[in-house]
Amino acid sequence: MKKLVYILLVLVISACNQTVEKSSMMFSVEGMSCSHSCAPYIQKNLNKLDGVLETNVSFESKSAKVTFNIHEISQKEIIQKIESLADGQYKVGLVTSLNSPKSSSSQSKESNDTDFDITKPDLAHSTGFQLPNLFSLLNSLLH
Repeated sequence: MKKLVYILLVLVISACNQTVEKSSMMFSVEGMSCSHSCAPYIQKNLNKLDGVLETNVSFESKSAKVTFNIHEISQKEIIQKIESLADGQYKVGLVTSLNSPKSSSSQSKESNDTDFDITKPDLAHSTGFQLPNLFSLLNSLLH
């Protein structure tokens, strides 16, 4: 019984330490030539990246909205992934942060600046404290 209590204690403590700091960015994507394959192709490949939480690629607006965990992936890595798809067919132009109304300023990738500034993370929607489902855990341990 003591082992079970220790296991539960470790699970609860580890769940408390898991925070997700999200950032949402809008990337201008040039080079998409068709609506039925380019946008879904980019979206599918971005969703495969660790740390990417949500994507929405639009052929009509030539943009990709990406929500990601800033501790797992960077803006630079997302840009590199987009530009590496389809033998470099896609190019990222303007990058805009969607985290707060004040952050309407945008950056241009063409400045050749290797230091990418990610503004304040979106902590309002992050899941800071979660407990594991103890009933299912106990049930699986007993069976």
